[in-house]
Amino acid sequence: MPEHANLQNDRLRIWQQNLNTSMVAQASLLNNSATAKDWDLILIQEPYINFLHNMNANHRWHVLYPS
Repeated sequence: MPEHANLQNDRLRIWQQNLNTSMVAQASLLNNSATAKDWDLILIQEPYINFLHNMNANHRWHVLYPS
């Protein structure tokens, strides 16, 4: 197979969005199946944080917190 045969897979697709601590905006972004399919990495600024000081996410996402 030629080295450049599949350039689409050679790109890292990144989505970055500020959610302004909106639970509705966060749920909309994370529950949209096209989001997971179309992007490799999603960076969220100002996510909604629940009363346990955690970000809400479903089983399709891995949440990483800054240290």
